[in-house]
Amino acid sequence: MTGDHKKNAVVIGGGSWGCAIAAALVKAGTPAQLLVRSPDTADALARGICRQLSDAPVLPPLAASTEDRILDTADLVFVVLPVSATADCLKGLAGRLAPEVPVALCAKGLMATADTAGMLMPEVAGHLLPDHHAVVFSGPTFADEVASGKPAAITAASHNPQAATIIQQAFEGSALRVYTSDDPIGVAIGGAMKNVIAIAAGCAAGLGLGDNARAAIITRGLAEMARFAIALEANPGTIYGLSGAGDLALSCAGPHSRNMAFGLALGAGRTPDPVLAEGRHTVAAMVARGRAAGIELPITEAVDKVVNQNHNLQDVVSGLLARRARNE
Repeated sequence: MTGDHKKNAVVIGGGSWGCAIAAALVKAGTPAQLLVRSPDTADALARGICRQLSDAPVLPPLAASTEDRILDTADLVFVVLPVSATADCLKGLAGRLAPEVPVALCAKGLMATADTAGMLMPEVAGHLLPDHHAVVFSGPTFADEVASGKPAAITAASHNPQAATIIQQAFEGSALRVYTSDDPIGVAIGGAMKNVIAIAAGCAAGLGLGDNARAAIITRGLAEMARFAIALEANPGTIYGLSGAGDLALSCAGPHSRNMAFGLALGAGRTPDPVLAEGRHTVAAMVARGRAAGIELPITEAVDKVVNQNHNLQDVVSGLLARRARNE
C-alpha cells in the first residue's frame, strides 16, 4: 500500500496509548486525527506533546480536535478509551459510521453488566455495533516505546479478514508490525487476563518470593488463559501468540508495566495507586465469568481476593501453595 492509498484514521482518546497509535500511523503515512475532550489537549498534541508521555521524546505534531464531525471522513476508527467508557462510545458510533468502517477496540478487560457475568470487548461490540466490523487491537506494546518509534508487534483480530487487513495496512511503513488473526475472542482474553496475572507476578516480587515464583505464575497464568479460551470457544493456540504469551511476558517483566507495579506495591505493603492497573478493574468480572463457565482460575481468584475482598496477601499465597499439584 502506497502513501497515496492510505485511509483516513480517527483515534478516539488522547491518552498515552491513543497518542502512541496516532504517532505510529503518522509515521506510516496514514492521515490520522485524534478526537479528544479538551481544547488544551488538542493544542498540546498539535505541538507534539502528550501529557501522559512526559518522559517520551517529542512526538510528531498530531492533528487533534474536540469536534466529532471528524468521524464523518473516517475510513477506520480506533477506540482508545478505558473499558468503562468504551460501551458509551460504541453506542454513539453505531449510528454515525458506515458499517464497512473498521472499528479497532483497544481497551483490555471485561465489562460487568447487570445481565451477564462480564463481557469481553468484542462481545460488547457485537451487541452495540452488530453490523460493523470490529477489530480487537492488542499485544505486547508499551505506549512510550511505540510513540518513540521503537519496534513492536501487535495483533489485529476480527471475524472479518478485510477489516483486520485494513488495520494492518494502516501501519505499514512504521515500526509497529501488525499481525492479523481471525480469533478476536482469544486475542481479547489474552489482553484482559495478562493484566491480572501481572498483578499476581508483581505481588510475588513485592513479597520477595523470587524469580522461580514469577516464572511459575506466568506459566500457570497461561494455563488459566487457555482454559478460559476453550470455555469461550476461542482458539487456545491464540493464547501462545502476541496477545497472550507475548503481552504477559512484557507485563510481568518489571515495574514499567502498570499492573506489575500495582502488584509490587501490594506485595511490599504499600497502598498502590488504583488508577495504575487495568487488571484491578477487570478481575471481579473475570472471576464471575469464569465461575459461570465452570473454569478453574486459581491465580485470578487469588488476585480478586486481595484487591477486592481485603484478604491478607500472605494467607492467599499460602492457600495457592496448599493446592494439590496435578498433571500439567
